[in-house]
Amino acid sequence: MSYKPNLFGLGSGSLKTLAEAAGQPVFRANQLFEWLYKKRVSSLDEMTNLPKAWRAALAESHVIQHLEYTRKLQSEDGSVKYIFQLDDGSEIESVYMPMAKGVTLCLSSQVGCAQACSFCLTAKMGFIRNLSAAEIMGQITAIMKDQTFDAPFNVVMMGMGEPLLNLAQLQVSLEVMTAGLGLSPKRITVSTSGHVRNLEKLAVGPVVPRIAISLNASTDEQRNELMPVNLKWDIQTLMDTCRALPIKARERITFEYVLIDQFNDSDADAKRLTKWVRGIRCKVNLIPFNETESLSYRQPPLARIQRFHELLNRAGVVNTIRWSKGRDIGAACGQLARPTAREGARLRAH
Repeated sequence: MSYKPNLFGLGSGSLKTLAEAAGQPVFRANQLFEWLYKKRVSSLDEMTNLPKAWRAALAESHVIQHLEYTRKLQSEDGSVKYIFQLDDGSEIESVYMPMAKGVTLCLSSQVGCAQACSFCLTAKMGFIRNLSAAEIMGQITAIMKDQTFDAPFNVVMMGMGEPLLNLAQLQVSLEVMTAGLGLSPKRITVSTSGHVRNLEKLAVGPVVPRIAISLNASTDEQRNELMPVNLKWDIQTLMDTCRALPIKARERITFEYVLIDQFNDSDADAKRLTKWVRGIRCKVNLIPFNETESLSYRQPPLARIQRFHELLNRAGVVNTIRWSKGRDIGAACGQLARPTAREGARLRAH
């Protein structure tokens, strides 16, 4: 384990500060940024257009350290779950998902999660710590190293953790994804449980990704049970905030709605959901609950899922049924967590 600061994961502002402190012109910081993220070199010796003396000084004070996965699980649907052990022994997970149109990477932003959502396995871990930008970006580079996909890919910040409670490191990562890896902000989606204040900050930040709101309920009573964040910012407050966000033309907010049997899947729920999203340029992702033995909730019957979908269609609400990938390896929506001994044995069988 190295205790030197990691150059990988620093944004352009931090790199400029480094260059200025060493008496280097600003363009040297831009060159350093390009070597780290566009060329993704692992040694300062490879940065041949930087002054040799500065390279030597940087090697004394910093490292270039990339995240490496410790294990991966292959799904029958082509998805791959990657397990990473961090320097402090903590573990996180991310998922590679081949889709009909390209590849999507689902990344974690925290070790564990403090949101205590009752339908999510990650919540059972509790909150351990935020990830650094190096650890967020390291998930991407490790997967890119292991997989072959040349076309532009998509990133969804929907893994372990609440991204907006790690806003500073998230924003550095967004800069690196766009300016370094060349991703369009339209290819990046940040999902939040509804932290209104940081949602407003994200929407006016230097890089504005696509925004997804984990809604999952049509009444405050339901959402209070599922998502304690609703006790601070109820549905009305959340929706008012969404209406006020400066969403660009032709873009939509995504509302994620996990369908749970006999809890939030009734005709009345569909009607209330329609009213909540009225007037917001949006789409709704209906996510059938991914069952696990650790949670008591169940997935609705297929007929009920299709009925809910059709009711939204009739009301003019753009929506789709999103069947999660990687369910057989514990990589589906709400399943990312270090498994119990019993679940771990089941997953190792695959």
